[in-house]
Amino acid sequence: MNSAKEIAKELTSIQEDYIEVENHCCLCGTELIFEHDHEETNLKVVEKAHCPCCKIQLKDKEHIIH
Repeated sequence: MNSAKEIAKELTSIQEDYIEVENHCCLCGTELIFEHDHEETNLKVVEKAHCPCCKIQLKDKEHIIH
């Protein structure tokens, strides 16, 4: 099995840019803090991200559990 460093070496620059955008605040660049709420009755996970520096909630995403 590949280690995390080996997998990171396989990423293209476009993939690395995407990860950077998804994990950092668009206003100040601080790394976002993610929370995940599991809704077992609706079979979904709600992902919330907020910036500890700006004190704002930036992203809410719902993921359906298969």
